[in-house]
Amino acid sequence: MNWKILFKTAFILIAVSNFLYGQSYRISYQISYKTDSLSPEMMKKDMILLVKPNKSKFYSREQFDNDSVVIESKKTGAKARLKSDYNFMVIKDKKNKKLSKFTFLLRDLYQLPVTAPDFDWKITSETKSIAGYTCQKASLNYSGRNWEAWFTSDISLQEGPSIFDGLPGLIIYMKDTKNNYEFSFTGIKKDETSDIDFLSAKPLEITKKQLAKVLIDHYKDPYREMKTGNIKVLWQDENGKPFKPDYKELTKSEQQYIKKNNNPIELSEAIKYQ
Repeated sequence: MNWKILFKTAFILIAVSNFLYGQSYRISYQISYKTDSLSPEMMKKDMILLVKPNKSKFYSREQFDNDSVVIESKKTGAKARLKSDYNFMVIKDKKNKKLSKFTFLLRDLYQLPVTAPDFDWKITSETKSIAGYTCQKASLNYSGRNWEAWFTSDISLQEGPSIFDGLPGLIIYMKDTKNNYEFSFTGIKKDETSDIDFLSAKPLEITKKQLAKVLIDHYKDPYREMKTGNIKVLWQDENGKPFKPDYKELTKSEQQYIKKNNNPIELSEAIKYQ
């Protein structure tokens, strides 16, 4: 065995890995998911994973575009009013092994900081080509779901969609075994300009217990803010004629919707609505 060649190869691999981690990337995914686990209907959303040294941010393409407009409008002094989309947003702090999950409800953005999970991946020898990359299969049992992931060491970023990371390469494809969630890689490019720390809304930091209370209180009385006048809504029929809503019936309908659409990525974290 030529140890000199082996050492040089190992040195090059380490150097390439360090080089990648010293740069900033924008990785694109598409997520397909069921809001209702009993429904066959799959929703689709384009997502962005920004990766910088020791930090990453996973959020919707729509919010990425919105943030870009808001940042530009601040430079020019123009006003920008855009719809927010914070669904599935996760910000990871690799250095401190922390991550933040975000929930948007009515007018408020809630930030839940937690310790980053230490995933117990089971890496197999099975390989296949996905999106032009040689990928290797890994499996994971986490938070009520069994996952199958395919990662590539061709891109030596130990990152992936949502909360997931920790494999020796970028996760290219991932799904749970009951087909409730599927993440598909769609592209990667260098991105030195996107501001990973920017949030167009100021979040309210909250604990897991406090967030559960907020969500349960909203479930019990979803139209409270409108009934009290804290949120102004003009109710109109199909002809544009104003009418007074039946909040009792609206509440019943909204509660049914909330209970049906209660299928988070971390299944064991689902709120138990009564």
